[in-house]
Amino acid sequence: MLLKNAGRVLPLQPQEGSTVAVIGEFARTPRFQGAGSSQVNPTRVDAALEELQSALAGGAEVRFAAGFGIGTTDDDGQLLREAVQLASGADHVLVFLGLPGEDESEGFDRTHIDLPANQLVLLHGLAEVHDRLIVILANGGVVRVSTWEDKVAAILECWLSGQAAGGAAVDLLLGVANPSGKLAETIPVRLQDNSSYLNFPGEEGIVQYGEGIFIGYRAYDSLIQHVSYPFGFGLSYTTFQIEDVDVSVAGSVEAGDLAVTVTASVTNTGQRAGAEVVQVYVGDVEASVARPLRELKGFVKVHLEPGESQQVSCQLDERAFAFWSRRFGHRVVESGEFMIAVGNSSRHLVATETITIEAPRLSLPLGPDSTLHEWLTDDRGRELLAKRDMRLLQDPELIKVIGTMPMHTLAAFQGMALNHDELQELITEL
Repeated sequence: MLLKNAGRVLPLQPQEGSTVAVIGEFARTPRFQGAGSSQVNPTRVDAALEELQSALAGGAEVRFAAGFGIGTTDDDGQLLREAVQLASGADHVLVFLGLPGEDESEGFDRTHIDLPANQLVLLHGLAEVHDRLIVILANGGVVRVSTWEDKVAAILECWLSGQAAGGAAVDLLLGVANPSGKLAETIPVRLQDNSSYLNFPGEEGIVQYGEGIFIGYRAYDSLIQHVSYPFGFGLSYTTFQIEDVDVSVAGSVEAGDLAVTVTASVTNTGQRAGAEVVQVYVGDVEASVARPLRELKGFVKVHLEPGESQQVSCQLDERAFAFWSRRFGHRVVESGEFMIAVGNSSRHLVATETITIEAPRLSLPLGPDSTLHEWLTDDRGRELLAKRDMRLLQDPELIKVIGTMPMHTLAAFQGMALNHDELQELITEL
């Protein structure tokens, strides 16, 4: 997917007789699949360098410099000098960077999310002689871009795209195809921003998954944390406008047929055909458990010609508003307000609407381990406690303090007008 395109440097339109510098060993030796046991035997492998030379044959001159070594750094000094010299006299500079297989494979964890040091040295050297660098990335896991993205004009993240990756990248670079991919993960500013940073990899053979459900964009967005590129982000060679968002509610949780329909109008406002992904996020305004600020619950991808508009629709069922309850052992929907947000990334939301959903109140059978709050919110439990003439029930401030305590704990306190035997009597009566 296209992450950056300053000055619309892409798609590349080299003039006849101009020079296109292709720099980076990955252009000649593609990184197109995972390492370790994920490797497969390709029928053929497209190299971006060859594909570009073929596409521009008879037009612009394509020249190559490795720039860095893969698996060895013995000749990096010489390779760096050759690459910088080539870039200094080129009209266009394409820099193919990424992670070698030995940097990300099975059996070990990455200790950082930076590009290899020799590639970073190369990139900074090229930036000193050319101000319109175009970076093409090949990597399985996310790489940090915050330390160098301001030095380049464009970033095309290709991940590990398979044996035809070289040809696909060239199609995107030259505008034969219009990029329409969206990030399936957040690109953080630094590794330390990740919600699992303090817990992973653990110690003494034990990992504490302390981040709970707050992983990926759920954490970054809930913390309103600055990121390089948010979940769901991706540029195109055209532009889109999402408007006229409408949310309607039908059915109910109690009847088991809840259906929330989200519609929006999407218009291609640019000069090229392309595709946009309309994303629908849901947030629980006030929940009894910790929930993310918003979660992706639906999306629609729509292909549009220049100037074309289309209405899209996304239907959300009960599960889109539920959370897994460890107490009840199943998914639960709580009554209350929910925010429905629509946009083209988790951070670019063009409209937000609030709906109210009614759901049956769920409660476990009251017992000695139930809290005072749980007894008071249960009609029968509240009635039985009121009969005990417990004066503390007339003190809202005190209830705030002791309301989360189990009843068997409160029964052990003096002056509570309720002892263990009397508590057992109430439970028996229930």
